[in-house]
Amino acid sequence: MTTTRSAVSQHGQALIIVLVLLGMSVAVFVYNFVSPAAINIERDKITNAALAQAREALIGRAASDNNRPGSLPCPDLITNIPGTNVPNDGVADLLIGNECPSYIGRLPWRTLGLPDPRDSSGERLWYAFSRTFRDDDSAQPINSDTVGQLTVNVGSATLSGVIAVVFAPGATVGSQVRDAANVNAVANYLEGGNETSGTTTFTTGAVSATFNDKLLAITSDGLFPVVEMRVAREARAVLQAFYSANGFFPFANAYSDMSYGCTNNQYSDRIPRIFTDNCKVNPADLDWKDAAWPPWFFNNNWHQVLFYAVASKCAQPASPSCSAPGSLLTVNNMPPPNNNIQAIIITPGRGFAGQTRPCAAVTDCLEDSENTNGDAVFVKSAITSTVNDRLVVVAP
Repeated sequence: MTTTRSAVSQHGQALIIVLVLLGMSVAVFVYNFVSPAAINIERDKITNAALAQAREALIGRAASDNNRPGSLPCPDLITNIPGTNVPNDGVADLLIGNECPSYIGRLPWRTLGLPDPRDSSGERLWYAFSRTFRDDDSAQPINSDTVGQLTVNVGSATLSGVIAVVFAPGATVGSQVRDAANVNAVANYLEGGNETSGTTTFTTGAVSATFNDKLLAITSDGLFPVVEMRVAREARAVLQAFYSANGFFPFANAYSDMSYGCTNNQYSDRIPRIFTDNCKVNPADLDWKDAAWPPWFFNNNWHQVLFYAVASKCAQPASPSCSAPGSLLTVNNMPPPNNNIQAIIITPGRGFAGQTRPCAAVTDCLEDSENTNGDAVFVKSAITSTVNDRLVVVAP
């Protein structure tokens, strides 16, 4: 039988149609199984970026606060002063007495100087924090020995001592309603126990039909290295001013000396709180406690936290001058010249197991053996899971 050109053409067109339909089927198959995952990845990127931005802003605010570094603002939920501070305006609630009206609420993004960060569902972020970090005199002392009171459950793991948590509420689940009448009800945004009034335990986990909260925790290891660097810089400036006024640095305060003054001939341990007597400063000339230090420094016991060391010839008005080379401190792991250091500060970070806080001995504050052996040689340590000493050079 002879096949006509028309028949061949028709068969060819039919084959093309079949291939097109098959291609469309494959495309639909790929879309159904790949595209939703890709969409979820992009949504997670948006949410994770918002959470990270919020966390960094909270840490930055804690480090830069001029009342008590390390403190955090109240969430935005309850304060209702029309035209000034109302719920859901991004402004932190005002204290009621010595307490925040609520320790969970929306992220106070205006107070933090942020551009209203939102998760991938378009919802504003929520925020909870430990009351031990509230920005009020009654919370003092706030320093790197202060422990967060929150707990975060991540699957079978538990993270304790958490300072703050930022939440992305996601879209509504279950019976949640987010109309105008319910806009400030925590239970319409958070779930799985995260919404419970007064809770200090929060949960994150797999997304389901009844749970979709995502959260990011702020721990001591995240907050205090930044705060401590601010505090160390402030202390360095005061010690430098002391040297400029007197021509020498003060002795240290020995851990065993609970007067918190300068311990005679003590060249390392705590920063002294009382800068007279053995500091060789005439009280009539200058009260270094009140005049030179930020009020929050001693109020929050930072003098019990920071480690201070001074070269022996720089702690007394004697010859040769402290500025002359020789017989000074050495700091390893820093560019040379590293053997003409006059004074240093080391921030201790959070305490490890076996350490006593406030420090009763140098090994309670510091971990690197080069920093705890009592000689004039120190080291800029690498930060590890067992060492968190951070060294700041005071002079030169």
